Amino acid sequence: MHSIATPSARHVATRSLVLIVGLIAALIITSAAGLTAAARASEPNPQPADAPKAAIIVGPTHGSTADFLVEGELFATQAEAAGMDVVRVFHPRATWKNVKDAARDANLVVYLGHGNGWPSPYAPFQENTKNGFGLNAVEGGSSSSVTYYGGNWVRDGLRLAPGAVVILYGACYAAGIGEAHLPVPSRTVAIERVDNFASGFLDAEVGAAAVFAFWTKQWVDFAAELMTPGQTMEDIIRTPSALPGWTASGWVGTNPTYADSVRTPGARMLLDHHVTKSYSRAVSGNLDMTTDAWLAEEPSDGSPADEVAPEITDLAGVPAADTFAAGEDAPPAFTPNGDGLSDTLSVAHTVSEPAHLDFAMRNLKTGDVVRSFTVWTEGGAGSTTWNGRDSNGTVVPDGRYVLAVTPTDRAGNVGETRTTRARVFTALASPGAAPAFFFARDDDDLAASSTLGVTLTKAATLDWRIVNAAGSTVRTMVDAETRESGLVEIVWDGRDDDGTHVPNAVYWQLVTATTEAGTYSHKLAVRVMPFKLTAPRWSGPAGTTVTFTMKSAEHLSGWPVVTVMQPGLANYKAYPIRWSTKKFKFTVAFKSGGQPGPVTIKLLGTDIGGGKQNQKYLFDLQ
Repeated sequence: MHSIATPSARHVATRSLVLIVGLIAALIITSAAGLTAAARASEPNPQPADAPKAAIIVGPTHGSTADFLVEGELFATQAEAAGMDVVRVFHPRATWKNVKDAARDANLVVYLGHGNGWPSPYAPFQENTKNGFGLNAVEGGSSSSVTYYGGNWVRDGLRLAPGAVVILYGACYAAGIGEAHLPVPSRTVAIERVDNFASGFLDAEVGAAAVFAFWTKQWVDFAAELMTPGQTMEDIIRTPSALPGWTASGWVGTNPTYADSVRTPGARMLLDHHVTKSYSRAVSGNLDMTTDAWLAEEPSDGSPADEVAPEITDLAGVPAADTFAAGEDAPPAFTPNGDGLSDTLSVAHTVSEPAHLDFAMRNLKTGDVVRSFTVWTEGGAGSTTWNGRDSNGTVVPDGRYVLAVTPTDRAGNVGETRTTRARVFTALASPGAAPAFFFARDDDDLAASSTLGVTLTKAATLDWRIVNAAGSTVRTMVDAETRESGLVEIVWDGRDDDGTHVPNAVYWQLVTATTEAGTYSHKLAVRVMPFKLTAPRWSGPAGTTVTFTMKSAEHLSGWPVVTVMQPGLANYKAYPIRWSTKKFKFTVAFKSGGQPGPVTIKLLGTDIGGGKQNQKYLFDLQ
């Protein structure tokens, strides 16, 4: 069989430098041609009975075998540290039989070794030797003797746990790039190579749900990422490098390529292209599968067959606190425009038993399903987040969406689909106030106004009001004006529509946009007061000690005066520590011997212009 020696040799010089620095302990363990690791090749590491099973395979790789053994031991150590039950199958014991036995019912399979894929210079295309493993023909074989067990062997002999993850590490062609001496492949060729190499592992009988492929050294702890709840397979490949200076050692992201699989209908591919390392990172399969779903296992306790389908008893989108669509019965709205405000939608669900939840997000206008993914729930109340993006990672169009959720339990019983609705809006971005805390009542120029701003991503009819805690409008800033896309700013001087200073309080700027997709609003707090006082608690019995942080809207000329007025006791002082001319801290130990009830904390300060201002806060003495 053809043996590809060149691609492995490409890593020798660069790998050695990094491994000496970062992996010296593992290098000692696997020195002397990896004999220590080989001696433990099929011995599992004791873990809890329900721990995910990981099979780490290292094949013969000519002159790079010692380096691959070090990398394999690192993967194994990380998997054990993450809580996995690890089986090592290392050269020179990495035979097909040992690999099959070790990978049986494995949740994670990591292969480090040569790759023999297609398209390549080695015609014809067949899968007896292509798109699989490069292994030892017999135990004790030479590191320069490689036997290829291709996609046909994988389909016929490999039986993993349902939803398993496979990681192909250092295998040429698996991630799209060929061998080091070959030309940089075109996008089309790279996609075909990734698709072919993953197809055997993604076969329904084999059981893998996602196949990762990496041509270069990765500074990412993939075992820990898989054991982190709530991540999708796409999230994992997008994990940044722990050593950013190492080229393509984590998410590159400069030119990600999505493509539908030809070999495995329904599967998707994501190739993470690098300008110099070409197509050296890829993932195939169910990119939306979560780590929660990956960790879910079939019951094996011998209990009677479960024939009861799971039931979703409650399903609803959770409205964002400060973003809402017009109308009393409007579905919850969210704004996935990347401004950090209401960028995701939380979908609350209550399920009768542990189950996989298959989500499908459908555009109500076009009828198209824009995104589908599966999550795992342990049953009862829980929630799932949608980031407003479609299967290509692109933000979906503004409009109405139906979210359909179908539960399936471990026994395969499928429950009734439930639906809820949501609305996506992106016209309003990055609402803000600078400063968000000002004091205009003293009519000086120190903190006389706040500049309110918002960016319109598209033309819209804009309304902008200042409302009080009761929701009543105190000032109309913009009234049904058509504005083009771009930054829109207005200045509020702290006065109402009659030109009178508003009382000291917290107000909200309520900015509303109307487009063809509908009408929605963002609400953002603006404080009009001389002092802002915050504390970790605002109630407690006598003897409670609280440290307060005091911020001034205006620069103060000295230290503020803090007076504590506690019922039944003489007033007493607290003494602030000055952090700046606008920030102070003080501690109050509320005294015994008085009466329970509201304690008044009076703040008095003099600004740098000589103006005096005061404000009172209440602490509930229990």
